Amino acid sequence: MARTKNPLFRQVSGSLGGQIVYKQYHDKTVISAVPDFSKRKLSEKQKDWNMRMRIATIYAKYICESEERKVRARIRLKLPPHKAVFQALVKAHLDYHKNTPIKERKDLKGTELDFETIIIV
Repeated sequence: MARTKNPLFRQVSGSLGGQIVYKQYHDKTVISAVPDFSKRKLSEKQKDWNMRMRIATIYAKYICESEERKVRARIRLKLPPHKAVFQALVKAHLDYHKNTPIKERKDLKGTELDFETIIIV
């Protein structure tokens, strides 16, 4: 991993050719190899929370599709105008369903989730 303050790499982030990754950390640019997650093994708890996050994100996207639903959510969550509705919806959904077990997780694995599926879960 190389660190640089070179003005040529200032404000650069992303990957180059799928081999090199440019990251910004405060005032430094870090150049590193693409991380390899192929041998990563997730625990059951990690899989459950990944599914919860996926469901919460789909829920927030559904609410944010309509301006009316978005305004109602802003009022319900008592958000000030400068706060993001999407992020608040994801947090609220995760907090509300924190102790609710994920049902039929094996049935949902590998399928494209939509709002109707979320209502069932």
